[in-house]
Amino acid sequence: MGRVWRAPGGAFLYVMASTHKVDVGGLLAGNRQRMVVDDRVPLAPFEGVTFPEPASVHLELQASGQLLEISGSVAATMQSDCARCLAELSGEMHLEVDEQVEAGSSLQNGPFEDSNVLAGERLDVADLTTQLICSAIPIGLLCKEDCKGICPRCGENRNTAKCECNGDS
Repeated sequence: MGRVWRAPGGAFLYVMASTHKVDVGGLLAGNRQRMVVDDRVPLAPFEGVTFPEPASVHLELQASGQLLEISGSVAATMQSDCARCLAELSGEMHLEVDEQVEAGSSLQNGPFEDSNVLAGERLDVADLTTQLICSAIPIGLLCKEDCKGICPRCGENRNTAKCECNGDS
């Protein structure tokens, strides 16, 4: 289980255990004003994109009635292949988090509901992080904006060499 420390200003700092789930029951009941969550979340490959190291997650949670407000940031390193020339590429993703999740049990029934990251009084930080990162991955990642791709006839990478087969198509 994680450890909780009282931080200056009345906030709680929650250091995650391996489950990546946070009990927000006290927050939703009004017993706490704010909760800070710092975690490192491993991400599974998604649509040809891999994540060589866990994502860094910093979240601040606040309750407003039956609404859980989540703000903070997520940073991850991604690796993939260029959609045009198939060269390996890597990059950093930095996302600002500004989410609101309704905390009613009737809203948490299915995997496609708005609050599917909240089960009862437990916020699934890993699921939230995965959804945020995967929805921010651009379609057709390129090694550079003006990538020339590969020759469809001989397979030469046009970024690194001139094609000699006259495969202009």
